[in-house]
Formats: sequence, C-alpha cells, structure tokens
Amino acid sequence: MKKIFLIFILLLPLHAVVAQVPYLLTDSVSAQIKNYELLPDKGYTIHQILSDTTFRFISNDSLRPGKETAYWLRLKIENPFFYDQHFDLWLRPYFKNTLYYFDSNDRKWVARETGIKSRSDYRKRGVLTMPFILQGQTTNVLYVKTDLPPSGKYAPAFKPKIVLKQQKASIQEERIVWIAWVASLVVLLLFFLNNLYVYFSFRDRTILYYLIAQLGGIIYITSYREFFTGFFNGPVFTFQLKPNGFIAYFNLNFLLMYISLILIMYGIVQFTRSYLETPKNLPVHDKVLKYGLIFYLAVTGTITLLNVSVICLLGVSTVYENILALLLICAVLFASVSGYRRRLRTAGPFLVANTVPLVFIICTTLFHVFVSHSRTDETFLPDLSIVAQAFGFSVALVARTRLLQNDLNQKKLEANQLEFDLREITLQQRFMKLENEKINAEINEEKIRNELLNQTLEVNQRELASTTLYIVQKNKMLAKLKKQIHDSNADNKNENIKDIESLLNSNLYLDSDWSKFKLHFEQVHPNFFSDLIARYPSLTKNEIRLFAYFHINLSTKEIAALLNVDPGSVRRAKSRLYKKIAILGADETQRKMN
Repeated sequence: MKKIFLIFILLLPLHAVVAQVPYLLTDSVSAQIKNYELLPDKGYTIHQILSDTTFRFISNDSLRPGKETAYWLRLKIENPFFYDQHFDLWLRPYFKNTLYYFDSNDRKWVARETGIKSRSDYRKRGVLTMPFILQGQTTNVLYVKTDLPPSGKYAPAFKPKIVLKQQKASIQEERIVWIAWVASLVVLLLFFLNNLYVYFSFRDRTILYYLIAQLGGIIYITSYREFFTGFFNGPVFTFQLKPNGFIAYFNLNFLLMYISLILIMYGIVQFTRSYLETPKNLPVHDKVLKYGLIFYLAVTGTITLLNVSVICLLGVSTVYENILALLLICAVLFASVSGYRRRLRTAGPFLVANTVPLVFIICTTLFHVFVSHSRTDETFLPDLSIVAQAFGFSVALVARTRLLQNDLNQKKLEANQLEFDLREITLQQRFMKLENEKINAEINEEKIRNELLNQTLEVNQRELASTTLYIVQKNKMLAKLKKQIHDSNADNKNENIKDIESLLNSNLYLDSDWSKFKLHFEQVHPNFFSDLIARYPSLTKNEIRLFAYFHINLSTKEIAALLNVDPGSVRRAKSRLYKKIAILGADETQRKMN
C-alpha cells in the first residue's frame, strides 16, 4: 500500500506536463534549467496544485509582473543515479520564492522559502537558494511559487532564470568564504587592537585616522559577503525590478557597506594628509585630497539617503561611485609619489608600505566597474585589499613611530642639554648673586668708610678754618698791638718797648703757625704739596704757601693778615705766581711733545 501511495503522489502533478522534457541530471556542479512550466497564481495552495487536474501549465512562458502578482513553476528533473542527491535551487526573480518537493524519507511535501522579502532561516549570508533532495532513479517534480514585486502597468515580461547547484559544492564554497572572512577579520582585529592601544598611549591623530579606516575595513568585508544579512534580519529599504528579472534591493547590509566605504575613504585620505603633513609640505595635493574627499562624501551620502528613502540606485550608481573612489585613491597615490620625490622624511616608508594595498584597492574598484556591479563570491580582492591596507598602514605607522621616537630621543638629548645649561646658568646666577652681595657689602663698607672720611674731612675742614681764623685773628691782634706800641714808643724812647716790638715782629712770622696750618691742610687735601712740588719744582716756599692760601679761597685781606703784609703786596704776589705757573706749565707741555 505504501508503494502504491507513493506512486500516486508522484503521478499527481504529471497530468499537465506530458509535453515537458525533463532535465537530465549530470555530474556537473551547477546547471541552468531552461525547460519549465508556468501557471498564474490565483491564490492557490500546494494542495490545490497537486490535486486539481484542471490547472493548465504553459511551457517556457514569460513572467508578466504588470498582469500577475505571483506564478507557479513546475520543474521536472530526472536523477539517473542510484542514490539521492542534495541540491540548491536558485531562482530569479528572488522577491519571495517557495519551493515544494517530495521528501521520500518523511513521505510528505516539504516547503523551502527564500527571497529578499522572506523571513526563512534558509536565507543565510544573502544566499537566496532553496535546498532540496532529488530521489535516485526517479523523475522528480518540483513546484516553485514565485511572488513578483509591485511593478508598473507596462512592466516588461521576462523569463525566469533557474540554476541548479550541488549542495556539497555550495557548502565548500561557503566554507572557503567563511574561512577567508574569519582570517581577514582576525588579522584586522589584531592590527586594530594593537594600534588602538598605541593611540591611547600617544593620542596621535594619524593613528586615529588609521583606526577609522580599519573599522571601515572590518565592516566592509563583513557586508561585502552579506554576513550582516545572516546576523540580522534587517529591513529592505528600497528595491527595483530590472527588465531582465534582476531585483536590485537596498537593505541593512548594503547600508552598512556604504557606511564602511565612507569610513575607509575618509580614513585613507585623512591618514595620508596627516602622515605626509600635506597642508604644510604639499599644499596643492592637500587641496585636491581635501575637496576630493568632501565631494566623495557628499555624493556617497546623498546616494545612501536616496537608496534608503526614495529609490534603489544599486547597479546604476555603482559605476560612478567606484570611479570616484578610484580617482580619490589615485590622488592619494600621486601625493605619496610627490612627497617621495620632494624627499619628505615620512614619504618613503609611506609609499613603499602602501603601494601594494592601494594597487589592490584600485584593482577591486576596477573589478566592480568593468566585471561585476554586485556582490560576488568568486573574488577575494576586497579581502586582500583591506588586509593589505591594514598591514601597509601599520608598517607605515611603525616607520613613522620610529622616526618620531628618534625625534623624541633627539629632543630628550636637547632637553637634557638645556637642563644642564639651565643648571649651569642657575649656578652662575647664584655665584653672581653672591658676588653682587659681596660687592654690595663692599659698597656698604666703602659707603660707611666714605661717610667716616667725610665726617673726618668736615672735622679737618672745621679745624683748618678754625686754625686759619685763629692765625689771622692772632696776627691781626699782634699787628694792631705792634702798631699801638710803635705809636706809644714814638714819643717815649723806651728800650723795653723796643724789645716788646721786636718780640711781636718775630711772632708774626713763627713757622710753628705754618706747620700747624699745613698739618690740617694736608688732612683735608692729601698729597697737595707733594703733587704741587712734583709738578712745579721751581716754586719757592713762600709761593707754595701763597698757592695753598689761594686754593682754600682765602681773601686778599685774610692772606695779607696771615703774611703780615698789605693787600696790594698780596695781589702783586698772586699775579706773579700765576704767570710763573703758566710759564712752567707751557714748558712741561713742550717737553712732553718733544
């Protein structure tokens, strides 16, 4: 009974496909099936499709999104092998597809769903395939319900594209993709974490730009393989049905990809500007990089917003975005070459370390421009580009760090030398301070000494003045007394009075008065007489005496009283003395000139 039931179930869908030629399964890994049958969907269920014999399937008909919203496809695949085989079925359009096949082990029809509007677990990593089993030595009948996206009234008709692929080949390819992704991710994370530690140690803005580029690279290689689609069942923001049945769609994965591209290009350009110090060393290149980056960010940001909110531009804008990115990368490479030609210190390591990564990035851009506008699993250029860029930038950072370390060591030496010089200057200042204190002390001592000398001088001047005044008054008194005695003696010739007069005359010329005057004079004017005699050796004793009186500004009458002569004699003596000094001075000058 079980065999009869199985045969009955398998024969149910054969009533309308007698004319269809089954696809004969071969050993090829994948193949495209071109023979199929179509039935417009009117809300049918799989049970109706299997049981209702009135449904008419049309061989190799076209899908018409302007007329119908869904179709049923019927496929016949003959498996000549003795064993069951596992395959994946890929169908375009992939808006929402549901595959039905008979599972001989469970003896029931099994459904597999996929598509951009599907929430099935079989939509992993953006791979829009449906797994199923083909029974051995049996002509297997498959049913696929494909929903079409909303389209305009005059949408073009197109034929579905059906691809069959061995599941083991898909698993092997998937394993290679995962291994490549994990390896790239581990390398990038190691570089990122290492330089993150370096950044927090030095706070260098160049390292920050490197980290931004690396973060963008991590997001990019993940979104490029559509891993975010498997990790997060995010929304599809916009989609567009192409005339060939291809559905361009923009979901969370592509949004993260655009964000990663913005981070990568921003990090690379800013890293180059900071590393080469282009604002100072290459001002023309700096303007090209600066405004080129602003233009790229503006265009990419605008396209991203349009893709999210208005219309899906994937496939239309991809070429222009990649060309713009290519031009910006070429500007970075050209700035590196110009910096190297101008012998900038950091340009050599930067150019050597980034030539290979930039070449990989250029090749990736060219691949997307001329080969494929969409994600493909057959190329690992993005992985190589991102890893090479991380390695190259790290090498450049190491070279720059060493250069900065050498500069830092040089600055440390200069700082040490400066510190030594400062210490020496400090010691000199201390020594000068001590010297100044010593000098100030000596000045204070000298000041005190001068004050004492001034006081002594004042005392001596007062004594000199007092002695001079005393001598003058004494001589005046003696002269007056002499005159009175002389007048008295004129009438009385007394011998005793003559003796007194003679004694008075002798007292008017006592040398003891002059000696006392000279002593006080030399205390006030040291070395006066020795210097005067040395300069004018022919002066007489009386002339020296007269010159000393003139020197202390005594009046003619005072000098006459001191010398006991009349003032006229003093004036004549003064005139003769100055003439003699003038003659002696002229002779001395003549001798020096000769």
